[in-house]
Amino acid sequence: MNRTLRRLLVALTIAALAVGAAACDRGSGSTSTAPGATTGPDGTNPGATTTTFETITSIPPNQIPGTHSDSISEELDSEMRAEIGLLILAAEESRALPFLEIPTVTILDLVEFQARVAADVAEDLDSTYLANNQKLFELMGMLDGQTDLGELLVDLYAEQVLGFYDGATKEIVVPAAEDGFSAYQRITIVHELVHALTDQHFDFDPEFERRSDEGNIDDASALLALVEGDATYQQFLYIQNMDPAEAVEAALEALSSDTTTLDNAPTWVGLDLAFPYEQGLVFIRELIADGGLKEVDETYQDMPTTTEQILNPRKYIRREDPEPLEAVSVTLPGWEVHEDAAWGEWGVRMILTDTVSPGMVTQAAAGWGNDSYRTLVNGDDIAMAWSYLAETDEDAEDLVNALIVHARERMGATSSQESGGGLLLRGGGVYVFIDRMDDRFVFIASTDSDAGAALRTQMGV
Repeated sequence: MNRTLRRLLVALTIAALAVGAAACDRGSGSTSTAPGATTGPDGTNPGATTTTFETITSIPPNQIPGTHSDSISEELDSEMRAEIGLLILAAEESRALPFLEIPTVTILDLVEFQARVAADVAEDLDSTYLANNQKLFELMGMLDGQTDLGELLVDLYAEQVLGFYDGATKEIVVPAAEDGFSAYQRITIVHELVHALTDQHFDFDPEFERRSDEGNIDDASALLALVEGDATYQQFLYIQNMDPAEAVEAALEALSSDTTTLDNAPTWVGLDLAFPYEQGLVFIRELIADGGLKEVDETYQDMPTTTEQILNPRKYIRREDPEPLEAVSVTLPGWEVHEDAAWGEWGVRMILTDTVSPGMVTQAAAGWGNDSYRTLVNGDDIAMAWSYLAETDEDAEDLVNALIVHARERMGATSSQESGGGLLLRGGGVYVFIDRMDDRFVFIASTDSDAGAALRTQMGV
């Protein structure tokens, strides 16, 4: 939902809860799916792919490129690569695609693994961008002023990352396992191998980087959901093929993961982290039900561009693109543009998560047709001009009503008055103006009242 991090393609503990649930189901009397069978986690048959593989039962450890920490013995490195070789074959068979080349695997001891994660996160963090995002989320009532966004992100990734695929270096990075990989670790590695496999075939990482750097945020979130949903679907297939006792072991390990930082974070942060895994999985299931793995492969050639398409897969299948909407291009003398972006359907849900009931959140966001916003900063002040197009007049009205409640309850703008056909709200050091015109509305928010009024004039409301 924001460009604060370029979002490592990681296996997160947040996804472990879903893995744990799947493993519990697998370990509680369900029938084992034979290796090679492609019954999906929803009971469907992915099918529709006829890739044929040469029969290979193992990959020699010395054929899997990569390095390891100095503290790891050659013997342990060889044992771990032998295990990874089997997982490479499992990923190929399940995903019905061969590796074009054996992926590079870097095996690090725990200290070096944590340092690598911290270094990658630090490289992605832009202190200025981060500070401005902090202001935006505080303005919108999504952070309380006591939470340090930078510290939260660093702590979350330190706590959550179990392994990752680095699209820039094309390597999989995993922590060492002196007693061999646990069942849960094997599930994690399969997830990362699917990333490496699909990147080799579809080269998604450059497009992900482009959207992360130049897109409207919503488009990068949509691509990430495709990639993570694909890998999550395949790891569920792997769980289905596990011995029941191993599945239970994986579940227990997953469910015992430390989520202290996540538990103490704002609700929307956890939901946003889980989005590409949980909603991406739903998206992939729908694609497979519609046309098998072949349709998933084809989706990498015509990637989803909005979180609306992820949340409503049939809209992607019908190629229902956003309605045309002119981008917001306001300016303020002495102010700098922080960001041009779109909240998207998912972002709207995140804004409202702690304000109205879950049902109302979904209803208010479901009528998304398109949106565009620009944020500007001046010292400690921030201002946002947001243009929103709904699918119907009623959809616009639903969201405006929810945003009025949000402005009062979460943004502190408790004093309101009608103004020029719209509603002006003030309080808590915040200026908010909302004006609906049929199926669209303009939303202005600022910590500086004069700036808010100037933006209102420029937006013609």
